[in-house]
Amino acid sequence: MPFIVSIVGYKKSGKTTLVEKIIPILKSKGYQFGVLKYTGEGLPEEAEGKDTGKFRAAGAETVGLCGDDHFSLFKASGHPALPLDRLAAFFFPEADLVVTEGFKKQPFPKIALLSEGQEENLLAEVQGVVLATVGPKPFRGDLPHFQPEEAERIVEMLEKRFLRDRREPRIRVWLDGKRIPMKDFVQDIIIQGIMGMLGTLRGFIPAKRVDITLSPQKSASEGKLRKHD
Repeated sequence: MPFIVSIVGYKKSGKTTLVEKIIPILKSKGYQFGVLKYTGEGLPEEAEGKDTGKFRAAGAETVGLCGDDHFSLFKASGHPALPLDRLAAFFFPEADLVVTEGFKKQPFPKIALLSEGQEENLLAEVQGVVLATVGPKPFRGDLPHFQPEEAERIVEMLEKRFLRDRREPRIRVWLDGKRIPMKDFVQDIIIQGIMGMLGTLRGFIPAKRVDITLSPQKSASEGKLRKHD
């Protein structure tokens, strides 16, 4: 599951601005990440007659709407929202990190954006560990503090404490330069299969690292030519 960090604070505290600054920094460092935003204001009502509304009216507690570039999930009124870790695992299964805006009550690490005069109230409201505060001046001496423009330093803190020590994948696959993400069990299956076949070859020696380069299309064409020779 990806590491989850929540950017929390009151309205107009700068949450969205900070997330916007963090995104390109994470991207430049090569991390796979996702962003989730919490809203307590509710989503726009479905237009009357839409299929999703019909399904919910018929009694479905949860209805999903999928497209080529989007996915929406509608839950019936009165049913609890999905926990943040399940949302992160579902929407971003291969991510290193999920940054959320909001979710003060979820038990995941927080970066708190302070509003003058409301610092104590905010820190009393949030659940989970507060990693650091952001604002014009520090409020608690036991917490790292950053200025709103110090997004680079905030990402460095996350790297040092949480991202660099995350377990590296045991197998990496690129297809024509594009990396293909893999779940742990898929990595295990491939590694066991390859090592099992290599173990039958003369000269095989157990190693901590194995490098294999494949040119499957070239090999297939050469094989066809040999058959006609």
